[in-house]
Amino acid sequence: IIMVEHRLKELFRLADRVIVLNFGRKIAEGPPAEVMEDPNVKSAYLGSETEE
Repeated sequence: IIMVEHRLKELFRLADRVIVLNFGRKIAEGPPAEVMEDPNVKSAYLGSETEE
């Protein structure tokens, strides 16, 4: 099954394996727990932290 979803928490709850795209480019693939911790996923979906 292929599912397109922007609410990652919902997707991670349902899927055993996920692929995350950012502007059409794959930035992560694997089990949800692993993908959630990926710095590229965090940056793309949560924004990057800036230093003050």
